[in-house]
Amino acid sequence: MFFDDEENSLAQREILQAFSQEILALGSNFDVSFGIRNIPTHTEDGIPIRKLYVSNLPPKTTRTELFGVFAQYGFIKSCWLRMGDKGPNRTPTPTYAFVTFINPDDAHKALQAPYHEKQLRGRNLRISPADSWHQPAEDADGRVCWKPNSQRQEENNASPSGNDGEQHNDVPIQDSPSNTEKDTDDSNTLANEQQQGFSEADSGFNILDILNRDCMHHVLSYVPIRDLIRSERVSKRWQDLIQEFLLGVRIFKTSWWQHVPVTLTTAVLRRVLQKLGGSITRLHIDHNWTALNDRTAHTVGKFCPNLEELKVVGMHTKNWNPLIYGCKQLKHLSFISCNKLTDSSLVQIVKSDSSIESLTVANNTHVTGLFLTGSNPQKLSSLAFYNCYSLQGAVLTAAIESMPCITALKLDACPVTMWKIIPLILKKVPNLQELSLSEYTSLDIGLKHYDNEMFCESLSKLTELRILNLSRNIYITNAVLKQVAQSCPKLTALNTSSCNSRRSFSHAGVGDEGISAICRSCLDLSRLDVSYLAALSDNGLAAAARLISLTSLTARGNAALSAQPFALCLASCHYLKEIDACGCDNVSEEVVTAAVEELGTHPRPLVLRLAATAAANVEEFPTHKLLTVNTYEDHSNPHLRPDFVDRMFEDSSDDSFEDLYDPDEFDDFLAADEDDFLDDEDDLEDFEGLYRLGLHGPDLLLL
Repeated sequence: MFFDDEENSLAQREILQAFSQEILALGSNFDVSFGIRNIPTHTEDGIPIRKLYVSNLPPKTTRTELFGVFAQYGFIKSCWLRMGDKGPNRTPTPTYAFVTFINPDDAHKALQAPYHEKQLRGRNLRISPADSWHQPAEDADGRVCWKPNSQRQEENNASPSGNDGEQHNDVPIQDSPSNTEKDTDDSNTLANEQQQGFSEADSGFNILDILNRDCMHHVLSYVPIRDLIRSERVSKRWQDLIQEFLLGVRIFKTSWWQHVPVTLTTAVLRRVLQKLGGSITRLHIDHNWTALNDRTAHTVGKFCPNLEELKVVGMHTKNWNPLIYGCKQLKHLSFISCNKLTDSSLVQIVKSDSSIESLTVANNTHVTGLFLTGSNPQKLSSLAFYNCYSLQGAVLTAAIESMPCITALKLDACPVTMWKIIPLILKKVPNLQELSLSEYTSLDIGLKHYDNEMFCESLSKLTELRILNLSRNIYITNAVLKQVAQSCPKLTALNTSSCNSRRSFSHAGVGDEGISAICRSCLDLSRLDVSYLAALSDNGLAAAARLISLTSLTARGNAALSAQPFALCLASCHYLKEIDACGCDNVSEEVVTAAVEELGTHPRPLVLRLAATAAANVEEFPTHKLLTVNTYEDHSNPHLRPDFVDRMFEDSSDDSFEDLYDPDEFDDFLAADEDDFLDDEDDLEDFEGLYRLGLHGPDLLLL
């Protein structure tokens, strides 16, 4: 079209634009009115659409009525109707339905049909394609994988997701009914479609095509497992990727659910373990105990056949025997703060044919050790009790004779009476490699001379000992460390922190003499902790320079130490990677200078923790690429320092109550001593008037 005038050309263009907008509006109304829409024939994964999702169903809808609505478009393979809640006082009502056609073209006709043709009892049915997760699978030759009902039922029972009745009632994992319900359709169920193969003809690229499997698995490791399970319905390619990732999960902790608003119940845990139970080897049940019930042990035993480590925290469950029936490979078992755990709960777990290698019981008031008597566990090698007030030393001594494989024993924060029995126990475990006797801080039974002699005699037989923890034990002295140095040449780790660190104690604790003896004899020592020792000086710590295998040195809260012994250790111990001197007030920046010089000749990663020291006040240090100096994270505990003074009950506080009672002010508040009550006649008349009102002497006193 040609225009002579430019202005007429612009006017005609505006008219054409307005006319085109009206045509588009009319076309959109036409599509809505007559049902002519652009509906895809394949899903986002390239799967032909055969299955339709139907909603907005009228009450009392039957399969026959629904079949009659869609039979006009083609041959229907199946028609499944989802009914609502059932009960004695409830009438089940249909919520949604799935209609599956044999031919994808018939399903496309049903989608393109006008709305007035898809009415039931005066209500317009809402029709949409089911997502690819629900569509029937199709192989490369175009053959649809139709399966008989009997085979589907067997797959439902054997599938990891398990479509039992309890699973359908688990609301937290279940999505909304729209295109996501795990139905038991006659043609396609959740368990069937998880195992069906399918062909893909994607028209474009997505994240699954760009990233490889390793990258996707790394990305999925940052996504909560709950969200991964819920997102399986996106597509079949995504479902296969999620299932492949879940099969590679080896560790699961229920504490990961604490940030989720949905409460973790045993039913929810059951559904999660149905997905992960076959692959996980470590399970930590450390969620809020009120959310889980007594069926938790049955759930773990049923769905976790390959479990090797189980940690239970804060659960009030007595019966844990079902674990041994399902978890045949369980090796490490820990019960922490389980108040209802008793000896009867552990009898079957540690029986002779059990595979348990490590058992830990902490913060318990019922376990006495009787469950070990007569059990004869042949594989139990590590036994640990922490803060178990009812633990009986005599029972443990008799039971440990039937455990020949014990190599690790931990009796921490146990009753004070246990200390007298410990020498008898140590004599029966000569092959011990790890020993922990920490947090014995009570003075109910005073330290006696024969107690140290018996304990030192029992240590003389532990020639295979490698790890020794004696932290916060007031019964450890220099004589004990000398015996350790003489009898345990293979020692690799020693912790003597806060061993009688207070100067006010009647007996001396660990000092220079004991530490020097250890450093002269135990040359394989790689980890040493000498924190909070009142009798330790630079001369004693300087002996650590003989430990050529030392990798970690910790000496927190020692005010008498300076930078000199740390510099000697850096110059002699070429494998040293960490020094923790937090709270050592006199340690200066000389440690950093010595570290830079050492790294110049023997490069290695080195960390210096110098918070709450004199070096922390220095603004600039000599730098090195392999050196890390931390001056802001104070890991020391001021209450464990040898020079700590409790200001709450000091002598100067005795006079603090004198201001509360001042005799003069208190007398002025009531009356002076020389003033008499009812001295005047007016007062007497007022007093008699009170009697006339019915008030008597006792009432006056109360007033």
